[in-house]
Amino acid sequence: MDATPRLQLPYIAPQQAQKQVTYNQAMRALDQLVQPAVKSRTIATPPGGPAEGDTYVVGAAATGAWAGKEGKLASLLDGVWTFRTPADGWQLYVEDSAEIVIRQSGAWVSFLTNGGSAVAKFGINASADLVHRLAVASEASLFNHDGAGHRLTLNKAAAAETGSVLFQTGFSGRAELGLAGDDNFHVKVSPDGATWFEALTVARSSGLVSLPLGQLAFPAGQNASADPNTLDDYEEGSWTPGLSFGGASVGITYGALNMGRYTKVGRLCVASGTLQLTNKGTSIGLAALTGLPFASPNVTLWTSCAIGYAAAMTSITGAVLGLQLFNDTRINLFHSNNGDAAQLSNTNFTNGTQMHFTVAYDVA
Repeated sequence: MDATPRLQLPYIAPQQAQKQVTYNQAMRALDQLVQPAVKSRTIATPPGGPAEGDTYVVGAAATGAWAGKEGKLASLLDGVWTFRTPADGWQLYVEDSAEIVIRQSGAWVSFLTNGGSAVAKFGINASADLVHRLAVASEASLFNHDGAGHRLTLNKAAAAETGSVLFQTGFSGRAELGLAGDDNFHVKVSPDGATWFEALTVARSSGLVSLPLGQLAFPAGQNASADPNTLDDYEEGSWTPGLSFGGASVGITYGALNMGRYTKVGRLCVASGTLQLTNKGTSIGLAALTGLPFASPNVTLWTSCAIGYAAAMTSITGAVLGLQLFNDTRINLFHSNNGDAAQLSNTNFTNGTQMHFTVAYDVA
């Protein structure tokens, strides 16, 4: 073997005369290959007036003294172009394009480019480009503090542009949050990357939170909070008003208008309904509306019920009144009598009695 296996530097043979010739050849090769920098990797014709030591990667379709030397390193040494055949893994700095290139599979490819003072793209286990200048393929990424804290900044050029974080599945958008098209904060979701639903917007000038779709879903079962300033439930539904006399409702039948609706927000329930009898049945005793959708709290606090209309009743001296019991789903019924409230009974009702009412009360 008369040269090194990797860089092909010549060995000095035993008892060789003029050893300095071989030594100087090796030094020139090292000067060409160590910390290598080339003027360009696209020029195909030897430049005019090169300086001693100028080095190039010979470009495609080379001509002149470079003909047939495409991809090789051409250095002007002692006024003569000297060529080196690169191996895979060699790296060079290219001056005219300000990039680092690497030899891969017999070709020079860009490894890192810069814009003059900074790296223009960088890939970590991934291929970066001039749109996605930083590309990372990893199971996780960590941005840790260096000092007291850490802030990740996304800056956009103008209000109408977008500065956001996009979440994808199979490179198809599913969620986005940030400054999307203006300077308000947006939260959006998508089922397919094409159709987007804006779920939440926060106004930059006031902090006002808006729900563009107009809906806020709560679970079917309330997750109650002890904090009086926390909204923990919203529910809408229907209920069926009933009537009892002395706690019984034997034989009572109802008409088609007998129905109720309610809305519950947190602990507050607003229930409205229509009581329509077709037969008051045979039970006797004090009268009460029954069937409220939620029980009231077990505290000695009664809630009044507004009865806006009552018809087909007998022996009524004044307005019909309602008082909801605590820890119960019933409303006791009264009528005004000379400045007092007298409780109604079965004798005040007929087979066609009808009432329209609303009650707003705390729930247990």
